[in-house]
Amino acid sequence: MKDICLRVKDSDGKERPGICVPIVASEKERIFAEAERISLLPADMAEWRMDFFEGADRPEQIVPVLEGIKKRLGDKKLLATCRTRKEGGQYMGDSEAYFLLCRTAAASGLVDLLDVEVFQAEEHGPELIRFAHEHGCGVVASSHDFEKTPPAEEMLRRLRRMEELGADAAKLAVMPSCVQDVLNLLQITADAVRELKIPVITMSMGELGAVSRVSGKLTGSALTFASAGEASAPGQIDVEKMAAILEAL
Repeated sequence: MKDICLRVKDSDGKERPGICVPIVASEKERIFAEAERISLLPADMAEWRMDFFEGADRPEQIVPVLEGIKKRLGDKKLLATCRTRKEGGQYMGDSEAYFLLCRTAAASGLVDLLDVEVFQAEEHGPELIRFAHEHGCGVVASSHDFEKTPPAEEMLRRLRRMEELGADAAKLAVMPSCVQDVLNLLQITADAVRELKIPVITMSMGELGAVSRVSGKLTGSALTFASAGEASAPGQIDVEKMAAILEAL
């Protein structure tokens, strides 16, 4: 397990969630242009959504793109993510292809953090986490539910399991159907932050859950995702607005 820090200090020296902006273009040159733009924005990290890339089914094309992104990001951290269809993404490959793509990114030496869908094929999750650590790459274990908000006990169980599997941060994204779903997510976030020894990242998606994306100072959620044009998930707030809101809070 790596000791990673996702929260940052604002202009007043107060701790706030880090801001991550996704890169969702499909073509290499557009990906590079987005990375260049993010380097100038009030973001702390970029997420390359490999599942949007037109060459995602050819792992040998991943490293040259990572090199171009890293070169343009400057000192901002890079999170590499391949989001599967099952968890709301674009990737349609099988589990074997998914893990090969993730291993390629982790072994490149160009990625600070790798997103791992640990419940997709849990028997392979710990192996991929170990592989990433062996190559100096941190791991954000993730679970996404685009249909509902599970019961509070289940959400907390998933976050606990991510820590047990050796992840460096635990991420949970759920879809609310009512205000109580959002409140439940906020409460389990605060509970998990107190209990777990790794950073916790949570969000309630869609317009109804937007408040969860700006409440990290209250709940302790370590990272929030904001858009710079095209969003990668429903409810993401523009990065400029996000930075201003977090500063005001």
